Amino acid sequence: MRQGRLIATGAMLAFCLFALWQSLLLSLTDRLGPGPGFFPFWLAMIGAVLAVALMISTFREAADPPDTPRILPHGPGGKRWFAIVGLLAAVTVAMDFLGFRLAMLAFNAALVIALGERRWWLVALFAGMGSFGVYYVFTTWLDVILPSGRLGL
Repeated sequence: MRQGRLIATGAMLAFCLFALWQSLLLSLTDRLGPGPGFFPFWLAMIGAVLAVALMISTFREAADPPDTPRILPHGPGGKRWFAIVGLLAAVTVAMDFLGFRLAMLAFNAALVIALGERRWWLVALFAGMGSFGVYYVFTTWLDVILPSGRLGL
């Protein structure tokens, strides 16, 4: 487990340093305020600091006993984890055909159910607000174009 964490943390540190280098090729400011490189620079900087902190804490902890070789979650947590990853893959495939609103409606409802909620009115409220509400905010207030799909919704 410790070796896997060190490898993952090293990969994340390398990615953050690459993103930091690439963000420095863009201007950090322009005449209106933050430039195109401002947010990538700070996100990469924060990610690199967190990766170094995690690497230091991993080096400081004792080696794991040999009877804990698990990397992926198991038990009920593992089922939820695999359900979320499967739902993300399904909504990615369905987005082009169904559009943002219907794909996110189904995704949010299935996600809340996979996480253990059983009250139908709460599932419906979360799914509706997470799909139609987010679509309204992004398209009306933020002027972001979201996919409408082949069905036009």
